[in-house]
Amino acid sequence: MSQYDPTLSVLGIPDHNIKVAFVRHEYRGNGVRRRQYHVIDAELTYRLTRCPLCGFEALHPNGFYTAHVRVLNGVEMPTVIDLHKQRWRCHNCYHTVSAKTPLVQPNHTIATHMTERIMKLAHERLPVKTIARIIGISASSVQRIIDQNLKLRPARRLPTRLCFDEFRSTHGMMSFICLDADSHRLIALLGDRFNRTIKNFFIAHYSLAERTRVQTVTMDMNAAYQTIIHEVFPKAQVVIDRFHIIQLAARALDQVRVQALKQLDDKHSRPYKIMKTNWRLFHQTAPDAKHKQFLFGLNQYVTQQEAIDIALDTEPKLKQTYETYLALHDALMVKKHPTELANLLATYEPNGTAMDMTIATLKRHKVAVLAAVTSPYSNGPIEGVNRLIKSLKRSCFGFKNQLNFFKRIYQITA
Repeated sequence: MSQYDPTLSVLGIPDHNIKVAFVRHEYRGNGVRRRQYHVIDAELTYRLTRCPLCGFEALHPNGFYTAHVRVLNGVEMPTVIDLHKQRWRCHNCYHTVSAKTPLVQPNHTIATHMTERIMKLAHERLPVKTIARIIGISASSVQRIIDQNLKLRPARRLPTRLCFDEFRSTHGMMSFICLDADSHRLIALLGDRFNRTIKNFFIAHYSLAERTRVQTVTMDMNAAYQTIIHEVFPKAQVVIDRFHIIQLAARALDQVRVQALKQLDDKHSRPYKIMKTNWRLFHQTAPDAKHKQFLFGLNQYVTQQEAIDIALDTEPKLKQTYETYLALHDALMVKKHPTELANLLATYEPNGTAMDMTIATLKRHKVAVLAAVTSPYSNGPIEGVNRLIKSLKRSCFGFKNQLNFFKRIYQITA
């Protein structure tokens, strides 16, 4: 073996068929792309007599083919192996074959371990240009490697529990996403969220028997989705995500609180300061009624419950809205009894506030809302994926190409 063979060990290249001749520094490229490289001159050869194409032992040496293989070296200066690959010519079928190595795929010039490193960096949500700068190759080469190793394929098997949601993709467009509610595996990404697109996708990729086995579809209160659920999944039960229900009620509570603030003339009163500065107290479902704490704005020591009571005593509509919000939360999150939630919706008395619209919305989706009480499934997993998508967009400074964006989403959710 050559005295330079330890060079391959340092680079993590285990192929003993590669023999290093010498190492040098050399400038390559033209113009602004001209830079200095570590150049390793090596030869790849081994004994081969049987033709891999025709099977006859009629191979004879036929010179060498030089491939300039880019490899990782852990230092700033890029490294290239000028790999002289042995060629053979078959005297039976007259085809020419070249020596192969696990270092690099045939007809490629970027080493396999460099490709693996690129995919790992892409999985860490780094932009293509940043990966190119780290690896030392062009951004177009990085994008090409990502395209070659990532394919957009829908899931082969349709799970029995699904989650539906949407996210903002490219050019402000809202795109559709579907997850397996049990394994949290990505099932589908669609360019838009139109009903016809969703319907055509599931009908085209899954048989009626597979779609009939779907038992639940968890989603937010997007009425458009619900119109096609039973067309696509005949036996599926629609489940409204319980956290979206609480969020809807919390927004109504905030609207009533802000409206009450505007009606108060004394901007220095205790109720005003509590509703203005300590508004988070109204979202606590179990406020502390024992331990006093100093509340900024109010500038005195009171319990959380006392502060809430001070504000509610002056605003009857806010008090009724707050009590409805607590009752909704208890029915959904604590007691988890559909009868209690149904009674709450039936006995609610409108008072001219934003909570009226919330209760009316829940009544419109009553069956799916009541299913949320007993169902163990929620849109939590898909909201987690949406957060990863936002993080990906932020770290990559957005995407122009939706296909490239979807490929990166498939990668980070794999």
